[in-house]
Amino acid sequence: MSEWEKIRSEIDRIDESLVRLLNKRAKNGQKIAELKSKIGSPVFLPARENEILKKVSGLNRGPLSGKALQNVFREIFSATRSVEQAIRVSCLGPEGTFSHLASRRIFGESCEYLLEPSIDTVFNSVEKGSAHFGVVPLENTIEGTVGITHDMLMESDVRIYGELYFDIHQNLLSKVKDLGKIKTLYTHPMPLAQSRSWIARNLPGVKIIDTSSTSEAARLAADSKDSAAIGAAEAAKIYGLNVLGKKIEDTKGNQTRFLVISLDKSPRSGNDKTSVICAISDAVGALNNILRPFSTKGLNLSKIQSRPKRNAEWEYVFYIDFDGHEDDPDVKSVLKKIEKQAVFLKTLGSYPNARV
Repeated sequence: MSEWEKIRSEIDRIDESLVRLLNKRAKNGQKIAELKSKIGSPVFLPARENEILKKVSGLNRGPLSGKALQNVFREIFSATRSVEQAIRVSCLGPEGTFSHLASRRIFGESCEYLLEPSIDTVFNSVEKGSAHFGVVPLENTIEGTVGITHDMLMESDVRIYGELYFDIHQNLLSKVKDLGKIKTLYTHPMPLAQSRSWIARNLPGVKIIDTSSTSEAARLAADSKDSAAIGAAEAAKIYGLNVLGKKIEDTKGNQTRFLVISLDKSPRSGNDKTSVICAISDAVGALNNILRPFSTKGLNLSKIQSRPKRNAEWEYVFYIDFDGHEDDPDVKSVLKKIEKQAVFLKTLGSYPNARV
């Protein structure tokens, strides 16, 4: 047997072991699913999966990179969950949007994706039970908050179940290979805002047409010989487009924070974040009275943002993120004090902190 054949034979034996061990892992997953069902525990536990990913990275000695190994394990998680329960995930479509890509990062390939035409329909699909989970963009490091997501969080009965900070790279996609032939640019307003300087330098005078998503822009560009779209590199593969400009966003470190939404409550992980919405009276010291309890209990505020209240002129609500879980005694105490001071208070959910 040649050296080549010996190596291939060893790879075959390893593959056989991997298949056996993966199925053994899946069977244990089924047993855990039965136990979860008895105690009412959810199938998807992001904190537990993150814990395993950290452990795997610590065990890794190469030559596989830590990122590559984590990607493999994410798909193992996804395949195992599919054995435990068929999961449906709703997100903004069509295929290849950043919301879809973020959803795949969280849930993997072994689930059913419901690709919705708008963010509010993502909320509706979860609220009605058509999807177990939804994935929606909340804010971007360049362009700030996604208003419709904030508004739907206030109006909907869904809860925040998890979060993901997802690196965003905008690309210019087109059927043509020459920038000079592009006359029309299809784009969602958010990626256009993130790439405005690049577009002004490289496509001056081009006609810009708004679309509902980056994938819809790519689909439209694929049907025209003199147009382009701004979107993910993955969308170029899906819609058969050339990548004429890579990473055209104007600022490095472009990230979008995505939320996982569900009707279920996320259990405590030991490293959680809680999000609330509140409205306060128009009085001196009202905001200070709301914030003081956080300081008293030593709870770190990671975000506080005001937003106009819909259907009420010059009235505002405050979105607040802080460390801790709503079942923690200190958090319960703070929320009770805020409720007494606020005109309105809604807990959006507690979930594992993805930044740590």
